[in-house]
Amino acid sequence: MNLKVVARVVSAILLVVGFAMLSAVGVSWLMGDSKTIILEFFISSMLVIIIGTFGIVLLPSESTIKFKEGFGIVTFSWLGAAVFGAVPYVWVGKLSIVDALFETMSGFTTTGASILGNIESLPYGLLYWRSLTQWLGGMGIVVLSLAILPILGIGGMQLYKAEAPGPTTDQLTPRIASSAKILWFIYVLLSIVETILLMCGGMGLFDAWCHTSSTLATGGFSTRRDSIKAFDSAYIDGIITVFMFLAGCNFVLHLRAITGKPQEYWRDEEFRFYFLTTIFAITTVGASLYFSGYYGRHIGEILRHTSFTCVSIITTTGFCTEDFDQWPTYTKTLLICLMFIGGCGGSTAGGMKASRLLLLLKFSIVQIRRCFYPRSIANIRLNNQRVNDDIMAKILGFFFININIFVLVTLLICVVEPGLGAAGTRSEVVFSATSLETAMTSVIATLYNIGPGLAQVGPTMNYEWMAPHTKMILFFIMLIGRLEVYTVLVLFLPVFWRK
Repeated sequence: MNLKVVARVVSAILLVVGFAMLSAVGVSWLMGDSKTIILEFFISSMLVIIIGTFGIVLLPSESTIKFKEGFGIVTFSWLGAAVFGAVPYVWVGKLSIVDALFETMSGFTTTGASILGNIESLPYGLLYWRSLTQWLGGMGIVVLSLAILPILGIGGMQLYKAEAPGPTTDQLTPRIASSAKILWFIYVLLSIVETILLMCGGMGLFDAWCHTSSTLATGGFSTRRDSIKAFDSAYIDGIITVFMFLAGCNFVLHLRAITGKPQEYWRDEEFRFYFLTTIFAITTVGASLYFSGYYGRHIGEILRHTSFTCVSIITTTGFCTEDFDQWPTYTKTLLICLMFIGGCGGSTAGGMKASRLLLLLKFSIVQIRRCFYPRSIANIRLNNQRVNDDIMAKILGFFFININIFVLVTLLICVVEPGLGAAGTRSEVVFSATSLETAMTSVIATLYNIGPGLAQVGPTMNYEWMAPHTKMILFFIMLIGRLEVYTVLVLFLPVFWRK
């Protein structure tokens, strides 16, 4: 791997992060933050800009990026963004380095897991930067930078393949830079529309933009400790539910709809699977709450909260209007299942992706049929196109690796995390204080970039209480989940580093 190429492109991406951070200076000034905070933000952003500029100027220019460099650039770009994006949290927010790194990685990976308690007390500039990290991470810092890389004389197809979520990559145009611009145009357009609609519901511009950033990125950071529940508005709940669902769709479908082909949504098998799974979840969770007597069996309230929660979880956004940790066992179990599924490939959502689960389901049916017809040829199709054996092998490997990571990290957290005692103080008992529910759902929530889990990491809790080493474990789990396992794990193969 050519480390100089990797370092130069990472420097370019840090430059993007630095200028994005600089925008927080203006927001901080407009919202009335103190001069000290404004100065600290300015110095933080200039530090990142200077480091990025030096990297671009001092490192030699290369014309091509091979697959090795592509994987390295993507992984180290996200790490670099998390490290340098944490500077305002340390300097302005006065957080520890571990907490700052955790919060920043949670932002750029659109996880939404937070260590912050009294969010309303934070400076406006920091709240804006917190939401902006998710907005940038939603479409991908690397995809954003693809429009910049040609200026540096560097091609980007290998980056797009390494960064693009889902089992296949559906290109929009032959040129990758043009594809990146089209994706970002749709992303920005949806962001503007949602911001306006939220302002029509009574939100101020600042809150509307911050929540839009988290919605379209399926991130879940809010400017309020009680998340969307703090606004107590059925209109706002409805708008955010719709845009969370849209953010969980393949953005290629949005482009086709904008160009006059809205029927392409229903023609897409993955979308139908995603849509019907969401409807099934809303219906059964709603029925469970109704017969359990929640909300006085008021169907309107039940539909409002079940729709919001189910869409929030399947799209891995993590916004909350209710403490679903208090809901019946069936609903919590189904929500955990939705966490594994996630949104569509080519969306900003996390999870295993609906297309992978759909193909695994088809593969399983084929294997069952072959018990009766052993000589039959496996013919798995998605959208009337045959899925070749290489893609199925990657999906099976992805599924196996994901389950193993989930199990091993859950066991690891049960061992190393002391947890909280009954009185809310840290317990000295290492192997039993953290509940299985907490350990399992904290790993699911970070590996699949959801945010809230259950029990001690439930929708009304956060990750602040965890030990620093546990936070760093989850820090890397968020990165692995956002880059869909292979992109990060391939760096641990000795052959990757050989010339």
